[in-house]
Amino acid sequence: MLISVDRDSLLRSINIADSVISSKNINTILSNCLFNVISDEIEIVSMDNEIAVRTRVDAVSDSSGSFTANGRKFSILLKELPSDELTLNVNEKMLIDIKSKAKEIKGHYSLVGTSADEYPEIPEIVEDNSIELEQSVLKEMIKKTIFAASTDTIKPVFNGLFFSINSQGMLTSVATDSRRLSIISRPVSNTIKLGDGIIIPLKTVHEIYRLLDSTGTCRFSVSNNQCFFKIGRTEIISRIVDGHFPNYKQVIPKEHSLEAVIETKRLLDSVRRVMIFSREPANRIILSFGKNKMNIEANTPELGHAEEEIEIEMNVSEKISIGINAQFLLETLKEIDSFSLKCGITGQMSPVSLIPDNDDNFISVIMPIQIKSGNE
Repeated sequence: MLISVDRDSLLRSINIADSVISSKNINTILSNCLFNVISDEIEIVSMDNEIAVRTRVDAVSDSSGSFTANGRKFSILLKELPSDELTLNVNEKMLIDIKSKAKEIKGHYSLVGTSADEYPEIPEIVEDNSIELEQSVLKEMIKKTIFAASTDTIKPVFNGLFFSINSQGMLTSVATDSRRLSIISRPVSNTIKLGDGIIIPLKTVHEIYRLLDSTGTCRFSVSNNQCFFKIGRTEIISRIVDGHFPNYKQVIPKEHSLEAVIETKRLLDSVRRVMIFSREPANRIILSFGKNKMNIEANTPELGHAEEEIEIEMNVSEKISIGINAQFLLETLKEIDSFSLKCGITGQMSPVSLIPDNDDNFISVIMPIQIKSGNE
């Protein structure tokens, strides 16, 4: 089987497929990518026990056939070859002879492939329950929530993004690790049945985000215990997390005894500097609110002390101090695009709400840390 294909296009497609392959795969065949060759394209497939990816690249072939190969080694070789046309010659023993048509390359590379007979079939895709989304909208929703998801796989319901849609056509994405929460809602032009909501695994979300562009649309489908995304020439099929997402609405304070308006960048820069003097892993800093001013402080005996004061607008004159994880606060502030934000506090040990002053549909909530004597 003789194949002609553009090096850059093939490299891009192999990288998309190979990114989902786990180094912990027990099934040896799943350590490879599957290459299905037809007359005018190559379909490249990869999967693990959670996610499957199928992507396509234009090619010219003298016959059809399938084989598997180590995508990582294939990619490393292609990166070292110049941008030009390639020929792939796959023989009966599944040895892949790779040649570049670039004049300056006079090399011979043979990659060992294997038969595709034992490669599992990709799950069937049912698109009866689907929605067309703007890629930019989905990308924003993921970016502004994924940082709050748990990376701990012990509690799978926290290890993903929760998606739901209401009767008004507002699509909502939520992430939490039980110590912080981020939620964003955006209107969509059509609807999809998500029941009480679905949880998409974090690994799948990362792959989706990597593929999304700032223009164009993508298709999102849900069927039984699977979800499906079609982005350009790439399809992602993933299982849905089995479990119930916690009632996040209970965590979001409905009203606050103290509300402050703070310049976003000013607060972000101050937190960056002061948190240098906080101790990991809690990264605790103290936020002290007074009449139209706010103090940000960290005091760790073995590191030293830092304190900054910034001007704010506040609805009350009472003073209150709270402890908060500086890393959590920093990650939230990075996703707030507005010039200023609204910070809502009810008490020293009550959740802290952060809302952009121009977007009430994006809310972050961070649980406070107890302030011990001496800021220990």
